[in-house]
Amino acid sequence: MQALLSGIAIGSLFSLVALGFNITYVVNGTLNMGQGHVVMLGAMTMWSFVTLLELPFFVALLLAGAVGALFGVIVDIVAVRRFATSDASISWLLSTVALAIILEDVALKYWGPEEKLLPSPVGEGTVNIFGAVLFYKELLILPASGLILLGLYLFYNKWHWGLWLRAAADNRTAAVLMGISHKKAVAVAFGISGLLAGLAGGLQTPTYAVSPSMGLPMALTAIAVAIVAGLQSPRGIVLIGLVLGVAQTMISTYVSASLRDSVIYIAVIAVLYFRPNGLFGRVRTVKV
Repeated sequence: MQALLSGIAIGSLFSLVALGFNITYVVNGTLNMGQGHVVMLGAMTMWSFVTLLELPFFVALLLAGAVGALFGVIVDIVAVRRFATSDASISWLLSTVALAIILEDVALKYWGPEEKLLPSPVGEGTVNIFGAVLFYKELLILPASGLILLGLYLFYNKWHWGLWLRAAADNRTAAVLMGISHKKAVAVAFGISGLLAGLAGGLQTPTYAVSPSMGLPMALTAIAVAIVAGLQSPRGIVLIGLVLGVAQTMISTYVSASLRDSVIYIAVIAVLYFRPNGLFGRVRTVKV
């Protein structure tokens, strides 16, 4: 039970980060390959807001999300917009990776290589759930992630920019003919992607040690979750993120901590072999 609940907690963070890939992919067919570094940026700015500026935890969390959103828009303008000139162009892959490396170098210069951990806003107490002893700070991740997902759902279904993004994802040409600016839609998509990454980074600071070198492992895990689920399926991404988080924790607990990451990449190879579009992905068809 302890491994299950801890796995769901870390899996919810995987889902939030991986959803960022879905949002930009369905709108523009592109990804921010430095998404994990945006998580790092959210975590490190969160640490600075709390320790240096002494802001309340949840205020700092919202600001960390805002920093991630701003950087997401910068990624679109600097590393994607000028390079994704056609469906066949993949130059944006290298440009987003390059920007992520620059961000990590700047973070190392400013924050240093040391791991950092914030005090929990709910204290260091524990709770017993069906025999599992869990810290309150671990359980904090679950309702917080749920609220973020609820906010994303309301954004897509109630706010006009969310409806415009759905329109651009369904039919780009029709959306442009209806007066929706594709450039603005893509910028908003990258902003929302960065927001999710920044919030995920801020959420883990009381539970998991963070550092400027955390970006690459998080990026690889998130893209693996998105590939296994299917880049076009947000519900699938949330489900697979939770499942792989639990699988990682179970293997770490009952087999070996050194093998916990292998389960994700074994799943990636298996899914790509049998279902190249992901477990919940769909094959695009072109009518002529």
